[in-house]
Formats: sequence, structure tokens, C-alpha cells
Amino acid sequence: MENWTATARSVVAALVAVLVVLPATAAASDGGMSSNGGGGATYTNAPADGGEISLTVASGAWLGRATRIRGRSAELAGRTVAIERRRTRRSGWAPVASVRVGDDGRFATRWTPGSAGRHQLRALPATASSADSADGQAASAVKRVIVYQAVTSTWYGPGFYGNRTACGQRLTTSTLGVAHRTLPCGSKVALRVKGRSLVVPVIDRGPYADGVTYDLTRATAERLGVMHTARIGAAILSR
Repeated sequence: MENWTATARSVVAALVAVLVVLPATAAASDGGMSSNGGGGATYTNAPADGGEISLTVASGAWLGRATRIRGRSAELAGRTVAIERRRTRRSGWAPVASVRVGDDGRFATRWTPGSAGRHQLRALPATASSADSADGQAASAVKRVIVYQAVTSTWYGPGFYGNRTACGQRLTTSTLGVAHRTLPCGSKVALRVKGRSLVVPVIDRGPYADGVTYDLTRATAERLGVMHTARIGAAILSR
């Protein structure tokens, strides 16, 4: 009797071992999972990200000048993508260009901005493009671009340090800001010169010379490297 009990226990143990091994063997054979040698599992047939689009555009552009837009989507090779633009999250998307994706999954086109300030760009399959659509599931990540307008600027500071500006703050040698005739005090203005960029507030009134749009504080002019009357890029970001 004792021998029979021992034999039965051996048979049961063997059956349990077989039942445990079979599912693992099946999973490995159908490509769903394989051992990674580190005690875990490696998924060998994970689904690809269908329709993913990457988009590249410079963070700064110029009013009236074409700026290059590049992208890539292996999933959309041979198809057309649309480039859309909006000013803010509250505004709708508007199409600005369309381009065919090459067989290598790459595409490139150009966009000529018609207004200065902040802009947002995205790319998505042309079949999903809609100026009124808020569905961005098929779209690329949103790229933010500041569009600058070329203007003339001067600078000031010596002889005024210690005085209060028209906006009420005391001017010092380290004060960053610009003077403008009409923009509300505190308005943010983006400035750009030869690859250098800076965002500063409106702190004063002026300039009063004909044809000059902004008067930079000396500290601002030094940061931009323009210690003279010069053509610079400017974009109003807030009023």
C-alpha cells in the first residue's frame, strides 16, 4: 500500500510539471514572448506605432521669408501629409502646406509666415486634416515657432540711470527691457539678432526718432551684441 501511494504521488507530480511547462513552450514558439536571460520576458512582436510623424522646424522664423519644414513618417511613405498652423490653443488649425512623403519616409516643404508673433505647427495625414478638427491623435507633436519682424532699434541708458521709467521702475545698468511708443507697460517682446534671442518687457516710452521702433536698454543691447542703431528681429508675445 505504501508503495502504491508513493507511485501515485510521483505520477501526479510529473503531470503537474508537464502542465506548467506546456503554456510557456507554446508562448515561446509563437513569437509572443522569449526569455531574455535576466529573469524577465522580452516581447519580440510588439506592435509598431502606426502613423507616427516626426516634425522639425526652426524655433525662429522671419515674417515674409520662407522657412523650411522637415519631417519623417515611415508609415506614411508615398502618401500626403498636411502642415497646419494656429496662433493659440483657443484658435482653430488652418492648413498652410501639403507635401508627399517620399519612399524613404521623409518629407520637406516651406512655409512663409504672414504675421509676426507666436505660431504653432503640426503635421498629419492629409486625409485627417481639418481646420476645425481638435483631434490630434494622428498628428505630430506641436512645434512652437516665434516669427520675427525686421525693425530698427537704438539703445539708451547712460544719463538716465537712477531715474524712474515711464512704466514706474528704476533704470539701472542691469535693467533688461525696451521702450516703445504705444505697447502697454509689461508687454513681452521677443528680440533676435544673428542667432541671439531674448524676451524682455516694455518698461519705458520712446524712441522718438523717425523710423525707429524700439529703444533697448544698454543691458539688453549688450546681451544681443548691438551697441549701435541696427536692424533686429522683434515679435510681440503679449500686450
